[in-house]
Amino acid sequence: MSDPRLPVDPIRIALPSKGHLYEGVVEILKTAGYKVRRASDRQYEATIAGHPRFHVVFMRPTDIVTQVEEGRCHLGVTGMDLFAERAFEAEQATVVVEDLGYGGCRLVVAVPESWIDVTHVIDLVDLTAEFKDSGRTFRVSTKYPALTQAHFRKWGIYYYQLIDSDGALELHPTLGIADIIVDLTSSGTTLKDNRLREIKGGIVLESASCLIGHAPSLASLIEEGPTGPLALLLDAMDGVRATDGMLHLEVVGSPAGPGPETAAAVSAYLAEQGAQHIARGEVWGEGGEPGWRVTALIASKKLTACQRALFRLGASRVVGLPARFVFDRDAKTTFDALRERISAAEFRR
Repeated sequence: MSDPRLPVDPIRIALPSKGHLYEGVVEILKTAGYKVRRASDRQYEATIAGHPRFHVVFMRPTDIVTQVEEGRCHLGVTGMDLFAERAFEAEQATVVVEDLGYGGCRLVVAVPESWIDVTHVIDLVDLTAEFKDSGRTFRVSTKYPALTQAHFRKWGIYYYQLIDSDGALELHPTLGIADIIVDLTSSGTTLKDNRLREIKGGIVLESASCLIGHAPSLASLIEEGPTGPLALLLDAMDGVRATDGMLHLEVVGSPAGPGPETAAAVSAYLAEQGAQHIARGEVWGEGGEPGWRVTALIASKKLTACQRALFRLGASRVVGLPARFVFDRDAKTTFDALRERISAAEFRR
């Protein structure tokens, strides 16, 4: 009898049911050619247009780690913070893509602004010892006990009590529920609004949206090869992620204008601006006059600032087009990297 956790058919992908984690991955999949068909926010199952092998289920990000670990879902999108918190008990789950390019935040130690003598996490060593010697308990509110304990242990902090809470933690020091908090932040604005501040050495984890997978299931899917559904999905996502914030730039010199040396100068200038995949070629006017063309990938936010300099160098036309996919022969694909990490024989049941 076959193991129900192995992906025979379909391949089940768990996605967050709502919020920025949901919106980001749905957009990536859509751009990659894997449009999720979901009738409403209340529908917890969906299909992917043109890819009948894939079946999508929606759930809370915290549940996705569990369902992938137990093999009920073969792939899942969640936050790296949620996966890392449960990594010690999720031995069958592995990270496929560590950062999908959105949902960036960090898990930090934050103390009241009034604690002017506490500027570094090492200051908590003496402070917690003082609490212990005076018979008081140093309390830390967090939703990430495992990560917090590991970070504190690294700095030699042992005398404290963890306060677990699912609600907003920023008010806990003010209400006397806890002395400090360990929580997620992106801009730091919410902490500041609640008279809290980060301290040096207090970054527990840099987090973002990530793609995880059930290792035994991935091992089986990898055996289907580079034209199998897993490889094609990961390749498509690689191509989309490589274009994030980028434009395909075309700079053309008039056939009647400056010659090839200008194309070299334009190429050098674009390289200085951080452009990638720069290539030069020839163009021809209506009368057969030779001209030049330079193509590249450039950050969209830089194009406007570059266009006047390009014209001064001799360009007659500058075009920036959205880049949908970029594939680089020399770049290692996610599928190839995953295949190297996972032994199909090791995880076959």
